[in-house]
Amino acid sequence: MLFSVIIPTYNREQYLRDTLASVLQQTFNDFEIIVVDDGSTDGTVAYLSSLKGKLTLIQQSNAGPGAARNLGMQHATGEYLAFLDSDDLWFPWTLETYAEVIRTASKPAFIAGKPLLFRSEAELAQASAQPTTILQFRDYLATNHEWRWLGASAFVVRRDAALGCGGFAQKNMNAEDADLALKLGTAPGFVQVGGPATLAYREHAANITMVLEKTLTGLWYIINTENAGGYPGGAERARERWRIISYHVRPILLTCLQTGDKRAEAWRMYRATLRWHLATSRWKFLLGFPLKAVRSARRSSAPALV
Repeated sequence: MLFSVIIPTYNREQYLRDTLASVLQQTFNDFEIIVVDDGSTDGTVAYLSSLKGKLTLIQQSNAGPGAARNLGMQHATGEYLAFLDSDDLWFPWTLETYAEVIRTASKPAFIAGKPLLFRSEAELAQASAQPTTILQFRDYLATNHEWRWLGASAFVVRRDAALGCGGFAQKNMNAEDADLALKLGTAPGFVQVGGPATLAYREHAANITMVLEKTLTGLWYIINTENAGGYPGGAERARERWRIISYHVRPILLTCLQTGDKRAEAWRMYRATLRWHLATSRWKFLLGFPLKAVRSARRSSAPALV
């Protein structure tokens, strides 16, 4: 079997129905579906139980998406693991595109699909089954000179590589996908799909990435792991890792400045990553962040107009 499709879910019955329908309409059929329910309390389990024969259902107590994906990996039999969140969608050509990439790029360790962000069904009409284009790199760390949007729903990872790096962080946090990408940093062969779109990423108020506290927890996890030498590449490739980590850190620090009770946290993370920003010549951010912090503080302390 070429693909094991792993879908973690938690109280997402409303969206999960569409997600599974998008997987079941694939034009490529060499795959299995594994759904890991992360302790749902709505009708998710009853709905999944009604699909017996079409998927494998695994249940666990609520532990977060990383732990759920890891549990799914343990039951997977496919050569590649294709991850999909339970509020996102695939297009009919998604797995066929990934299969073509695997053949063309000689079985790379790590593939990142192309997302299409949407809020309404009408926006999905923008996508079409275009010829496949790819960007190939020797590994993920080699992509460090440009920001690349990556989320777990865009990940396709060769199973031996995923298991070999330890899988996702078990901690219930955001940025567990960024952590996995860094752990796969030197695995031979990284491919980014340039077209067609392979993933429809649903933007809505319940997106887990909008939970700032969990995002900060995830970023501190990544920072501490890097400081402890937990990512591959050694000192020779440290700057590549630092560039990639800084892409994740900078927008969150700017978001924290807009949240009064997170400004101290933002300054602490700024200091913790200062050396990395200096080493990678991020002068605009290094100078701009203190100025934005001062302006933000002044705005918040200004008396309200009556």
